[in-house]
Amino acid sequence: MKKGLGYGADLEIDNTSTTIIDLSCLDRSDHVKIGGSGLQNNGILLHQQVTHWILRKIEDGTWPPHSQIASEPDLAKELGVSRGTLQKAINTLVEERRLYRIRGKGTYVSAKVLEEPLAQNLLSLSEALEVQGLQVATEVIAQKVVFKSPPWVQISLSLEPEEPSLYLQRIKKVVDGPLAVLDNYVRSEMLPGIHHMDFARRRLFDIIERDYGFQILWGTRIFDVSMASAALAKRLAVAKNTPLLYLEQVSYIAGNVPVECSRVWIRPDRMRLKSIITRDHTR
Repeated sequence: MKKGLGYGADLEIDNTSTTIIDLSCLDRSDHVKIGGSGLQNNGILLHQQVTHWILRKIEDGTWPPHSQIASEPDLAKELGVSRGTLQKAINTLVEERRLYRIRGKGTYVSAKVLEEPLAQNLLSLSEALEVQGLQVATEVIAQKVVFKSPPWVQISLSLEPEEPSLYLQRIKKVVDGPLAVLDNYVRSEMLPGIHHMDFARRRLFDIIERDYGFQILWGTRIFDVSMASAALAKRLAVAKNTPLLYLEQVSYIAGNVPVECSRVWIRPDRMRLKSIITRDHTR
């Protein structure tokens, strides 16, 4: 769908859609068929006006996030349009990520793309999501002690070559589905027994701070873009080579001691990062 200055701002030639009507007078209580007579001809093609009508339902809260919309036959009948016209409008909104489909169930309203201040605050991903009141589910894929950590982990955590670390891989999920894959390495000798903790129910930062008494004070984060490998694509339910938000992190406790490092891959269609910055006028 082409974007313009408002309803009626664009024209598109489409030989399959020739009925031209005005939807601006319709609201939730309207029962008028949009294909009926007596509506103003404003130069907007039918499938575009159906798209605008659906968007208004989403934006005014009539159809809240994650609600299921009516089936295509029922909605086409309600609006007085063909299923082909309706499908064209729905496909447009799926492409624009305003709607999403679950195979075998139906079409749902997407939540707004999450904006997280991970670029400026040392919050865990779960903490950042829960601040917004979102429910987050955690699936633990791997949880084990390793005695030969990857070189980047040895450097990040200042580990000796044979010093053990806890390796933890998890998937964070929201209502829409998988959001992020997290690979964490933790200095396990400082945190005895941490490999027995229930990471499906508890956050890593909470365990480090509440169970072991180490306050995480600061950290470093590097942001980049990474293409989804076959394994990541399967975990995140995307196509292979889909661009993902990628970050590397090292977290420190008192004495500038690194306690945890991680790599995180995030679906950019479900989350974007936000940073609040200020300008220094003292220079």
